[in-house]
Amino acid sequence: MKPQIHPDIGPGTNLPTVGIVGGLGRMGRWFAKFFKGAGFPVLISDVHTELSSKDLARQCQVLILSLPMEVFPKEVAKLGPLVPENSFMTDLCSLKQSQVACMLECARCEVVGTHPLFGPAENSIKGKRVALSPGRGKRWFTWWEGLLRQHGAVTSVVSPEEHDRTMAWAQALNHFILLCLGKALDEHGMDPQQIMALAPPSFEQQMDILARFYHQDPELYATIQMSNPYTNNVLETFSQYGENLRKIVKKRDRSAFIELFEEVQDLGRTILLLKKDK
Repeated sequence: MKPQIHPDIGPGTNLPTVGIVGGLGRMGRWFAKFFKGAGFPVLISDVHTELSSKDLARQCQVLILSLPMEVFPKEVAKLGPLVPENSFMTDLCSLKQSQVACMLECARCEVVGTHPLFGPAENSIKGKRVALSPGRGKRWFTWWEGLLRQHGAVTSVVSPEEHDRTMAWAQALNHFILLCLGKALDEHGMDPQQIMALAPPSFEQQMDILARFYHQDPELYATIQMSNPYTNNVLETFSQYGENLRKIVKKRDRSAFIELFEEVQDLGRTILLLKKDK
C-alpha cells in the first residue's frame, strides 16, 4: 500500500525520511517496522547507536520521539531547536498535556501528540486505536492521520487536556483496580488454580488482563499513575463510590443496591448503543 503524501510535504514524489528517537525500545522498534513496511526510509537512534538523536533531528523530515516520559523534557529541549521549521515532530507517550506543550515550546516545526492505544505485541495497526492531539500546523497532521487511517488505524482527535483527563479513567484507574485486585488475591492466599477453575467468563477476562502485567514495565505504569494531573481526583471519586457501595452491602440495603445497579445499567445501555453504531 503506497503512502499518500500531501502535495506541500516532501520534495517531489520522494517519501520523507522518518527518524525514530528511542528506536531500539519496544514501541520504537514497532514503529520502525511499521514505517519500513509502508515504504519509508527509516533512521533510528538510541543509547548505543552510531547515529545520535541530534543527527536524526537535523536529517529527518519526520521525527518520532519514542522516549520514557522521565527523560522526555530534557531530550526535546536538546532536539527541538535543531528540527527544521518545515519538518514534523510527534511523540508516543501515554500522556499528552505536558508533552505537547514541551514540543511546542522547544521546536518551531509542526507538532502533534500521538498516543498508540495498543502495545508492541500487536502484529498490525489495523483496527487499533490511536489518539492524536493537535499542537501546531495542519499539513503534517493531515498526512499523519491519513497514513494511520490508510493502514487501518482508528484515530480519535482530542485536545491534550481532554486526552489526559480521559486517560485518568481509562488507564490510571483501570491499572489501579487491577493492581488492587491482584494484591488482594495474593495477600489473602487465594489459589490461582482454584480461582481459574471456578471463574465465570467475566472474571476470567479480568484475570487474563491481570496476567498481562507480567510482560509490562512497572516503571511505565508508575509514571502513568503519578504523572497524570487528573489521576488523584479520579481515584478519590472511585474510592468514595467504592466505600458507599461497601456500606450498602454491609447494611444489606437491598433497595439502595438495586437503585445503584439500575443506574449503572443505564450507562451499560448507552455503551452498548455506542458499540452498535460502530
